[in-house]
Amino acid sequence: MNCHIVPKKSSYLFFGLLFLLLEHGCQPASVETPETPTQKTSQPVNSSSTPEVSPESKSPIRIVVMDPLAMPLSCQCVEGLGQRRYDLLAKWLQKKLDHPVEVVFDESLELAMNHIQKDVHFIIGKKSMVHFDAKTVSLSVRPIAALTDPTGGTDLHGIFVVAKASPLKKLSDLKEQTLVFGPQEDAETNASPQQTLKQLNLLKPLKTKVASSIDAAVFAVTDGEADVAVISHFLPPLLVGCGKIGKGDLRIIGQSVPVPFIQVFATEHASTKIEQQIQKLLLQVKESPELLKVLESKQGFIPLKPSVKSQIKTVVTWSDWRGTDRRGISERLPKQLPPQPQIIWEAKVTGPALAGIAATQEIVIVPDKSKKFKKDIFRAFDATNGKPLWVLAYDAPQKIEYTNSPRATPVIHKGLVYLQGALGDLHCVQLKTGAVVWEMNFLEEFQAVLPNWGTSSTPLIVDDILIINPGAKEASVVALNRKTGKVIWKTPGHAAAYGSFIVGTFGGKRQIIGYDVAGLAGWDISTGKRLWELIPPARSDFNVGTPVVFEGQILLATENNLTRLYKFDAQGKLNPQPVFMNEDLGPDTCSAVVHHNRLFCAAYGELFCLDMKNKLKTLWKQEEDIFYDHTNLIAGNNRLLAWTTSCDLVLLNTKSNKYDVVSRYHPFKGEDVESMSHPAIVGNRLYLRNREKLLCLRLQAGK
Repeated sequence: MNCHIVPKKSSYLFFGLLFLLLEHGCQPASVETPETPTQKTSQPVNSSSTPEVSPESKSPIRIVVMDPLAMPLSCQCVEGLGQRRYDLLAKWLQKKLDHPVEVVFDESLELAMNHIQKDVHFIIGKKSMVHFDAKTVSLSVRPIAALTDPTGGTDLHGIFVVAKASPLKKLSDLKEQTLVFGPQEDAETNASPQQTLKQLNLLKPLKTKVASSIDAAVFAVTDGEADVAVISHFLPPLLVGCGKIGKGDLRIIGQSVPVPFIQVFATEHASTKIEQQIQKLLLQVKESPELLKVLESKQGFIPLKPSVKSQIKTVVTWSDWRGTDRRGISERLPKQLPPQPQIIWEAKVTGPALAGIAATQEIVIVPDKSKKFKKDIFRAFDATNGKPLWVLAYDAPQKIEYTNSPRATPVIHKGLVYLQGALGDLHCVQLKTGAVVWEMNFLEEFQAVLPNWGTSSTPLIVDDILIINPGAKEASVVALNRKTGKVIWKTPGHAAAYGSFIVGTFGGKRQIIGYDVAGLAGWDISTGKRLWELIPPARSDFNVGTPVVFEGQILLATENNLTRLYKFDAQGKLNPQPVFMNEDLGPDTCSAVVHHNRLFCAAYGELFCLDMKNKLKTLWKQEEDIFYDHTNLIAGNNRLLAWTTSCDLVLLNTKSNKYDVVSRYHPFKGEDVESMSHPAIVGNRLYLRNREKLLCLRLQAGK
């Protein structure tokens, strides 16, 4: 067994000593740590002697374990608690499958993936943490099973703790005290207790803080810096056993609503077959008393049948630029298109097809322009039959390059939709009725200059704020209250570029990332402070594409500075020296997509495929006239869907090592065939448009 220790910065000396002890056979349980360490253990389970299942299955099934009660991740000071042996589970799975299984222990999915540098097939961990980390590294996951605890339960709750001498006895005693929540990714110490306090009308009077770790929340109370902390319900015995607090130092005055605890997730890299095999075996764990004991479980794993519904829930809307998380990913892409896809309905539109389409199961929103280019028009259609539901129209006659038709995709969020024109007009309207909630022209509001090609960046929703980029000297980037349109913060900087912003956690710092005319930058979500800036070494770009997140790194693909991958330091700042660079691909307007470690992007008549795991090496490129102008790309289900300006719809096999067209379709024969509008996929329906028509197509046979 290989043991890898990844220390936190404050513990380098301690963990250097610990590593020496481990090398000489000492048990980590004998060492008391001042802080819960981030640890990682890679355990290939007899892989050298395990026969292969099939030629395509030569590599191990890789499982990342993030369970805080797993033996390598927990203090082993309390018998029967925090000593779950997933290494023994992996051995058992390997024997049953007759196939190598590798298990990696880490508190961070990003660190685990950076360590193994290979695809992860399954993750075992706290639900909220897995979801948070998977989003950070842009990895699609789906739950398949939950682990029962020693009582047979599968939930976790937070507990409100105070110092022994505190006068607080119960939650209703809380008035104006200082309360410390745990990190956002720990739902039981953050979202769950906030919900509990809101239900009791106790949250507003409190002075609340968010700790960087659950340990930090504990010490805030024991050190007298806070009155109350919220921690995981299983922690007190471990804190006492490891010597972090004395017995009786903390008292419990209440608990939060329960949230799901340990679940098993299949990632996008796990085939349906192996996912089903693993799930079936996990459900057999209850028949093994030995495994139940080492996993500290009463009934082993139970299936998560609702996971199918929850997975569908994430794909039944296309409510933003490039869909969920702005990644251009949809697992609903078909293996092939029908020879003649069925047109479910069509509707009339009037303007150039520049802006993307947004859609839910009930409604389709299309930015449009009047025939004489005098008015911006936003049209809402019934997704069932294509009948018009409402129209928002207003004067917008100013001429600009490439017409004055809207460029930004509508953003649908919690019953509201945000509509942006090319001249700086921004409206927040009710999704069902189109009634205006608030409106502004942000160029006029912030005294910004209209870009040559119009205001193109799609507004970004981050929590309850709406991020826009007017590009004014004193208001380069602005955060608005999404419900009222009131300014929360504005930050000085450069003029606006054309690409849309993204949000994510990089180097442990959650931040907004996007282009301005100077280059790329990151901004603090709470304050708008510019965290870092990347000015390209070559001449500047128009900065039209959207940055792509890959395993906690950022990938940029622009016309003059080509394609580059960057890392972040521990403070969340981008390292200006690219990790890898590809000098073949330099797109002017196309945004790249990454699927199964392959990057796809079009530039000047060529479609490219790059290997993300091999220094951005070009795997193949294909020259074809349809890719000369702008191309929109959607990837998923081992397929790439390309929608070109010439209105060619091309479906390719992403696993092939060559340009491998599966299906091709041209839906607008004999009509105005120019479209730069990004398609929307909702369930089994694909929405496309040109200058005259909006089409709703059935992707494959069935409903």
